[in-house]
Amino acid sequence: VLQREPHQSIVWGWSTPSDTVSVEMGNFVGPFKADENGLWKAQLPSTKEGGPYVVQATSGKFQKSIVLENVMFGDVYLCGGQSNMQFTVDSAFNATEEVDLASHYEDVRVFTVGQGNSSAMPLDELASIEQPGAMASAKGAIGGGNWTYFSAVCWFFGRDLYNYLGRTVPIGLISTNWGGTCVQAWSSKEALTKCNQTLDYGDVEDESHQFASVGRPSTGPTFLYNAMIAPYLPMRVSGAIWYQGECNVGSSPQHGMDYYACQFPAMIDDWRQNFALMDMYFGFVQLAPWITNSPAGSTLIADIRQAQLAATKLQNVGMATAADLGDPLSPFGSVHPRNKQIVGYRLVQTVLYLKYHDIKTDLFQGPVCQGAHLGDVTKTSPTAATVQVQIDYLPSTVGDSLELHDASCPDHVPPTACTTFQVQSRADQTWHRAQESLVGPNIVITATVPINASTALHPVSAVRYGYSDWPVLTVYNNEKFPAVPFHIDIQ
Repeated sequence: VLQREPHQSIVWGWSTPSDTVSVEMGNFVGPFKADENGLWKAQLPSTKEGGPYVVQATSGKFQKSIVLENVMFGDVYLCGGQSNMQFTVDSAFNATEEVDLASHYEDVRVFTVGQGNSSAMPLDELASIEQPGAMASAKGAIGGGNWTYFSAVCWFFGRDLYNYLGRTVPIGLISTNWGGTCVQAWSSKEALTKCNQTLDYGDVEDESHQFASVGRPSTGPTFLYNAMIAPYLPMRVSGAIWYQGECNVGSSPQHGMDYYACQFPAMIDDWRQNFALMDMYFGFVQLAPWITNSPAGSTLIADIRQAQLAATKLQNVGMATAADLGDPLSPFGSVHPRNKQIVGYRLVQTVLYLKYHDIKTDLFQGPVCQGAHLGDVTKTSPTAATVQVQIDYLPSTVGDSLELHDASCPDHVPPTACTTFQVQSRADQTWHRAQESLVGPNIVITATVPINASTALHPVSAVRYGYSDWPVLTVYNNEKFPAVPFHIDIQ
């Protein structure tokens, strides 16, 4: 699939230096001259969705041709990240049924970049291909097996988008991902400098236990951007989706909340600049719960979820939270939840709203907290008080109403890893469980906290929701999107 109008798609290839290459498609015929390295690029006419077309490139010097048949014009998306993007349809829930359905989507075309190579310098051409371009089909193209092809999140996103667009716009999906890799591996040298990181490949230590591998040169800073993103830069695309962040859980200078809150938006901006599409849609997945060996009360995973929110401040960036999609019994480890269908669905809701403005999607995400206000304070003893706090959500994310759903910590998850609402005591800075209730259109939480003489009137300083390894989310809007985990000071 090549990108449809209003863009003019580009095809390119190699010949000998200064060769004149004739490119033909329908009534279009154009001569294009190869540069000193033999690289030629041809800009095709802006073309409406549909097909099939035949694209032929002929060398003037050698009089030899390359012919691409069954070319469709539609919308093209990159699907990047680490293992949760690599996670395949064969590993998802209802895999047999999902793979069999793929044969009904021949106008969704898929391609998987190989993981065998990386590079210290940007490449013009892919060094490795896992799965050549193919029409969607059962087994052959979609059911390639666990951890091979095709990406489940990428597939469910593309399939659902194709359906929402009336099955009239072909969809091209490029899966380019590598398990256990950090955001800096997918960032260019220029993007790294925006967050004061140098290219010292020995300074990145494994802070996320079994998931981090950025310290070795093959997946070090810039290496995967250079090998698996840069070769696509001449191409016209509609956007990108992204599932990554687990590798950046930690506390070293190249991990953690502050670093990710800088580097992730910097990577998005840099991709847009290098694709020459400054308003390119970019959708990402907020991390799902998983069981770790972190000490009780650790917030390292929650910190990355919070850092991911920094990207939503950019234009045309959509977030699909997976914070309520924990899967403690996943045979692939709890870090790899199997319910990728909902992830794809939620990503599609963001792209329909942000990019396809003619599609009526009024509510595309869960309630987003915009503030918290202290309410009644009742002193229950000289050293304790019961407080109420009202949580304010952005009206555009609430929909018709808020809902409270029953939720609890799963049996196989340590209770210390699970949290819902908590408030922080000013007296001793400890966190205390708060009970949520629906009061009219608002969420009000109630907790008992310690006080002293100086904090009796204002006993709490902050509130957080689902801020732990395993969030227990109870607040949803009427479209069943979960409220986004947060940490915020009380006004």
